[in-house]
Amino acid sequence: MSDTQRLWTDYAACWSADPADRTAALGAVAVDEVAYRDPGTEVGNLTELAAYMAGFAGAFPGHRFRIDEVLEHHDRSLARWTQLDAQGRTASTGISSARHDEDGRLADITGFFLPA
Repeated sequence: MSDTQRLWTDYAACWSADPADRTAALGAVAVDEVAYRDPGTEVGNLTELAAYMAGFAGAFPGHRFRIDEVLEHHDRSLARWTQLDAQGRTASTGISSARHDEDGRLADITGFFLPA
């Protein structure tokens, strides 16, 4: 597994992390001023992103994300992912792109949901 694949896998785990651990786990993979956007929101720092993730976890109990593929070059990456329900069935799929900072952490993330 590449470092970038591991980074995306660790980031994906933040979405279903224990609330007490989420912000610290997110800080390990993203910069403090991380920008995040998807069709439903746009946030500009770790605290806001952690709160958005908490809302997701509340709306989709037991769901988690699996990173299926990562492409990377220069300071950019693209991750193809699957949202799995509590029974491990596919709930949705999507892709996310990111710009990385000089240390490799996620600095600017954009998520897209693919049509069913």
